[in-house]
Amino acid sequence: MHFAADFLQKNRLAIQLAQAAGETKLPEASQSQRTLLVHTLLDAAVMQRERRADERPFSITAYHLTNSGQGVALDLYHLPLQIIGFLHEMHLADYHADWAAVVRRAWELPPPPKGNKAAVPAAEFKPRRNWLYEDLFRLPGNAPAFIRTYFLRVALRAVRNVPTDPRGAYSVRDQAELVSWKITECFLRRVLQMDKQRIAEIRQLGDRLAAYVSGQNDRRFFREFFTLQNYGHLRNALIKANMAHVRRGQPPLIALDPYLVVFEEGDEVAHADWRLARDLVLIRMIEQLHEHGWLRQNVDAIPEVAETAENAENRQTNASEED
Repeated sequence: MHFAADFLQKNRLAIQLAQAAGETKLPEASQSQRTLLVHTLLDAAVMQRERRADERPFSITAYHLTNSGQGVALDLYHLPLQIIGFLHEMHLADYHADWAAVVRRAWELPPPPKGNKAAVPAAEFKPRRNWLYEDLFRLPGNAPAFIRTYFLRVALRAVRNVPTDPRGAYSVRDQAELVSWKITECFLRRVLQMDKQRIAEIRQLGDRLAAYVSGQNDRRFFREFFTLQNYGHLRNALIKANMAHVRRGQPPLIALDPYLVVFEEGDEVAHADWRLARDLVLIRMIEQLHEHGWLRQNVDAIPEVAETAENAENRQTNASEED
């Protein structure tokens, strides 16, 4: 009720100002509905922590009513309890700084100047939309695309020509410091409710492959593992790396049972979400390779890839099909 009363007061003030100025329409809202809702939710979380309220799970449904000249409309915006729980955890001390850096890079950018008009100074520009906040409302259904965009920092090809959308310029080459296994692991646990054993096996595989890439400087394997979209090809790349490691007198990189947990259902049948599993292993690998300096020394080994809008929508539904 606190925020409902606050919105009511602001709306009344806006109406009074519009009437005093002789305007028939209210000014455009300072933020989009979804971005404003998440912003308000996070303010509420701060108030909750300050008041030490009981941490009981809850979901949120916001009702946005409009009464324009074209008629009355009602939009509903829903955030399920697992998203609320994830956001709450992101604002704890263990995550806050890393999460804030990811969120900061998702805000709308200032528009370029048009014609003879001067560009809006960065200090004066007030973004209306945070794309990460907007995409929260599509979870958990779009989780694979969400992870690939915000946690793996793969550019979204569909918006590369939209200068105000920062996602078109996401890149591991320039933003490896934003790749965080800690945030990703919390997302898997809270939002996807992934099995704990599978999360642990993904992390361990990422650690072993990162050690292999840096120890052997196997740039080719890193690029292949990052870019291959055919499961058979990915499996062959892992087998070759495993055999090469054993021939050097080292223990196997990958044992059968952990591999099955991560990638397969059995009998060489890939999990429907094998691409998601590969992206999760990559997140751990990139974090480790960045921390140990390998990425800085091998920037040209990092492929510049972009997610198409079609792949972003369909990644989770046809993940087991060969290209």
